[in-house]
Amino acid sequence: MLRNITFLAIAFLYFFNLGLNQVWQPNEAFYADASKNMLRTGDFLTPVYNGEIRLNKPPMTYWFTALSFFLFGINEFSLRLFQVLTGLGTGLITYLLARKLTDEKVALLSFVVLTLSFQFIANARYTSPEVLLTFFSTLSLYLWYVGYKERSGLFFFLALNASALGVLTKGPVGFLLPAGIIFIYLLATDPRELLKLRYYLGTLYILLVSGWWFLYQFMINRDTFVEVFLKENVKRIYTLQEDPLYFYVLDINVSFLPYSFIFYLALAWVIYRKRKELLFPVVWFLTVFTAFSLVKMKLPVYIMPAFPAMAIITASFLANGEWRKAVVPASVFLTALMVIATVVGAFLFKLNIFILSLCFIVPLIFLLNRRFHLAPAVAGFFLLFYLSSVLLPEVEKHRPYRDIGNFIKSIDPEGKMPTYELGVFHHNIPFYADRVIFREAKTEDLKGIVLVREDILECEAMKVWKVYSGSESRFFKFLTDIKKGRNFYDLKLCIFPDGR
Repeated sequence: MLRNITFLAIAFLYFFNLGLNQVWQPNEAFYADASKNMLRTGDFLTPVYNGEIRLNKPPMTYWFTALSFFLFGINEFSLRLFQVLTGLGTGLITYLLARKLTDEKVALLSFVVLTLSFQFIANARYTSPEVLLTFFSTLSLYLWYVGYKERSGLFFFLALNASALGVLTKGPVGFLLPAGIIFIYLLATDPRELLKLRYYLGTLYILLVSGWWFLYQFMINRDTFVEVFLKENVKRIYTLQEDPLYFYVLDINVSFLPYSFIFYLALAWVIYRKRKELLFPVVWFLTVFTAFSLVKMKLPVYIMPAFPAMAIITASFLANGEWRKAVVPASVFLTALMVIATVVGAFLFKLNIFILSLCFIVPLIFLLNRRFHLAPAVAGFFLLFYLSSVLLPEVEKHRPYRDIGNFIKSIDPEGKMPTYELGVFHHNIPFYADRVIFREAKTEDLKGIVLVREDILECEAMKVWKVYSGSESRFFKFLTDIKKGRNFYDLKLCIFPDGR
């Protein structure tokens, strides 16, 4: 009963208002527009965004999105549907693995810790390859572990296919991460297993099953493909930017909320108590964490494939009940932090007394009942619920991109007029306007529909919108700027040459 209620509550949170927000920019816009173009053209091998080939990532995310568009229509809910399903699917696989390693209580808590972690749920409601990669990596590792323990060739074969799908999602990392974790785990526990031929034949199989798309792009779009492939898979390691080695040590305290630094207590407990049943998730975490800490360019989402392992480690620690003197104050602090964040969001941006009361009362009940292992999750749940039910609808009032696209289509329904955006570029307008938006042009060459900042070019405006000049991905700054009315400007639409 408790398990079913937990699953349903978190599924509700994942789906609630999923299609409310317009396409986020820039990253989500790439997948929205390119996937729609796949359906229009029938070319499912080469993603095209805004009229340009986009080979930054392999096609799996585009395929899932295009399939969702085909089945349920081209809209924001369809855009994010498979992200949510694979996010919840990752939680379910984590539950199954935790139950195999430990027991039902730890398994259910592992599901909760993972699916409510802020970085994970944010990406599960946003179209990008990160959750898909985490899903396929987790699936591959789970299938391999079951196959290894039960000596099942079928599970090993299925694990290979899951890894191949990971490669088609985000490139070689889809194979290298699971393979590296398995290699280090076997090296520490059963090195003779590494001598088996099936691992090397399996590597060849993955290369054949997933490598065809890379070979195809190399043959068809050689120069572009090689340049992008090296940038995405090689240069990120040592050239594009350099972040400090301790980046992820600090980042976990934010991205893994609401359990945050409790994970470090859990990791220390596992190592100190020598919990052998948790060696696999420990190796899993340390491999991912170390690999991406050594990469010069660091982004918070890079270590998300380690989140399932972190969830199992954290849940095992909390369910065990040891080190209570550390757990209780940590739990109270994190619960209070979630509640305070909800209250601040409510009073600074939008107040809903009823929902805010739930956000305060329910976590307090868990604390008073000494359910310290669950209190941060409950507080985090209601913070996320307040965000999606109250704050995100408020944000949408300041995002006029669908209206801009519809207005352009009302002027030129067949898309015959060239359309430009000068001085700025909003990556989601090609999706909503259903056409290519040209980003550069000389003033004397303009002929057609022009979107332009009011202070850049003089023309007679047919319509004007207030748009945000900053990055929407810096969400809390975006909220603050909305509250203070700053970093917005007028974007006007003119018709050239008639509008000069």
